[in-house]
Amino acid sequence: MTRPSIDAETLIASWQAAGALPADAQAALVEAVRAAAAEEHPPLHLKILSAVGTLLATLFFLAFLIVADIISLNSGSNLLGWGLAFLSAGVGLSFALPRTAQGIGRDILAQAAFTAMALGKVMSVFGIVLLAGANTPWVPTVAILAVTIATYPVSASSLDRILSPYAVAASALLEILGRGTFGGDPSLALTAFYAVATAVAGLLLLVHRVPLALRPIGIAALATMGTIVCILASGHDAGLWANRRPLDPRLIEGVLTLSLVGTIAWVAGGVGKLAQPPLAAATVGVVLLGFAGAPGIGFALLVLIVGHALHDVPLRVVGVLALPVFLVLWYYGRDMTFLEKSAALVGSGALLLIGQAVITGAGWDREEAP
Repeated sequence: MTRPSIDAETLIASWQAAGALPADAQAALVEAVRAAAAEEHPPLHLKILSAVGTLLATLFFLAFLIVADIISLNSGSNLLGWGLAFLSAGVGLSFALPRTAQGIGRDILAQAAFTAMALGKVMSVFGIVLLAGANTPWVPTVAILAVTIATYPVSASSLDRILSPYAVAASALLEILGRGTFGGDPSLALTAFYAVATAVAGLLLLVHRVPLALRPIGIAALATMGTIVCILASGHDAGLWANRRPLDPRLIEGVLTLSLVGTIAWVAGGVGKLAQPPLAAATVGVVLLGFAGAPGIGFALLVLIVGHALHDVPLRVVGVLALPVFLVLWYYGRDMTFLEKSAALVGSGALLLIGQAVITGAGWDREEAP
């Protein structure tokens, strides 16, 4: 049953009746609600189009600087100098953005700030890498981390606040897999890295008291988890391209299973709720899925649950799209004949139908009206 909607006036009145809203805070809350309602929130497809346009502008302007011989790709100091100049320009434009009225002028200013900051980050990182030596371990990661910390507080773009932390994580992942820093088998290091990403994502996305400004870092951590899961879901030879030996996915699958059970408990309202019949069945299913060696399917379910709980449409869309992709990868990667895979598909489909019948018969698919 669909839950009834509530408007701002009714919500504020209910808070006052419950004593949760002090009288001296009402005026500030009303003003904040009005300001949020007046602010323009473009739809998702326009945000994606804007991001693509900004990327093209950044690439074309960088190509112009290279073709015109204004910057030198062989000089670390030259790249770093230009990078710091563009970073300063991007930061200055970002400071001016909040004082600019809504309209086309503000949109152009936002695009210019994002482009200047992106150019500054790319040039600064490459300049630092050239100065320190391209083969020096962890220099790219430290350089990206430095420019991210310097620009994150003033960046006005949520996309930049997601991409920059993700770039740090992606660089660290390449260090773990590509350079062999942790010996011949980086499975333990990769597991620790995945556990840290899981903890960061859970803390920043599921804890309501965390400031909203840190939420993009949580999204980047979730994307990092997805990247590692994609590597594992590529088959038995996952990681062979980097380490000349397959990765051991069992520890990561264990961490993923625990995080999925924990997310279900968080959505349900506590670990004790897992004893209820529908949630107990879901928990058993998650554990069995963990033993089945299907980290991609588990991660897709995790994204779906988090997106549904947070009412985040993009996350739900990602989860919906990722689920069939990982299902195909899982069946493709099984060491079975086509006949055995067909039997597994038929059996899993029958199992899903039985599960749906049990859920419908028990009434677990219906919500009680509040």
